[in-house]
Amino acid sequence: MTDRPAEPSRILIVRLSALGDLVFCTSLLDGLRRRFPDAHIAWLAQSGFAGVLHEDPRVDEVIAIPKDTLSSPSALLRLRHRLHARRYDWVIDAQGLAKSRLLASLAGGHRIGFRSKEPLEWLLHERIDKGGNPADIASEYRFLAEMLTGVRAGPPQLPVSDRAAARVAAALRTHGLAPGFVALCPFTTRPQKHWPDTHWPALAQALVAAGLGPCVVFGGPAERARAEQLVAQMPPGSVNLAGSTALPDLAAWLMQARLVVGVDTGLTHIGIAVRRPTVALFGSTCPYTGGADTPLAVLYDALPCAPCKRRPTCGGAWTCMRQLTPERVVAAALRLCETGT
Repeated sequence: MTDRPAEPSRILIVRLSALGDLVFCTSLLDGLRRRFPDAHIAWLAQSGFAGVLHEDPRVDEVIAIPKDTLSSPSALLRLRHRLHARRYDWVIDAQGLAKSRLLASLAGGHRIGFRSKEPLEWLLHERIDKGGNPADIASEYRFLAEMLTGVRAGPPQLPVSDRAAARVAAALRTHGLAPGFVALCPFTTRPQKHWPDTHWPALAQALVAAGLGPCVVFGGPAERARAEQLVAQMPPGSVNLAGSTALPDLAAWLMQARLVVGVDTGLTHIGIAVRRPTVALFGSTCPYTGGADTPLAVLYDALPCAPCKRRPTCGGAWTCMRQLTPERVVAAALRLCETGT
């Protein structure tokens, strides 16, 4: 094992994906920046997610790579030359997968990462167990930051640049919107994390009736058609922005919301990272329940089968999400907006 340089002047974070995990990992970034304010900090991420970091002043360089980089020996060789030339002191694998360890090894430097059952652990000079309070948002990244800096790290944060704020202000006018809308974030990668489609229009109707709204649906390009179907059942004035918001602008968009309601997905986590009141809906995944510095309500029933993660046993009934009724979500939203709890 090589000794870790005590005062690194050049640091590389390796966290490739996905959007929500990059958001969580900003707790590590923030801890490093606070402890080493003059260090050059770079971040290696997949190009499909790296945009969320492009205007973050805490990052000196975002190195975006295509998802298929690992399948191309020539691309790996080019990346090795590119990373080696930067002569990093610390290389932090904040993902803990074989692929992230391999990419971290291309950079040289003193390599630090999470201990896990994944292969290629021997490529790391230091392995750190995941720790922290599991109930806190981004707990493992906050713990890693504390282990590396000696200072307790805070919750995820995404600063909004003046340029992003200006772009979103113009887009608001284009869509006939004003600050103070309700952001709905229905989409995620796994069906067991979805809230039933029938619940979203009912939620929008109830929120508007309670004086909250209009409702704006956010998502990626692949969800545009499904979002349009949901918006068609919502009150007049509801807007479909799925596929219409660039990654560098997501934080600026959600900062304009009065309230964010979403499932376990990156957009919901961004709402928390920009300190908007957020109602988060969990079922198949183990939720964070606190540790945020924004008003947060987490709905999670902890059924005997939960969290099932990637191995659901309900045969597609998704009871854990279905029984989070619109009425329960509206009640939580109103409490959050009225009292902040």
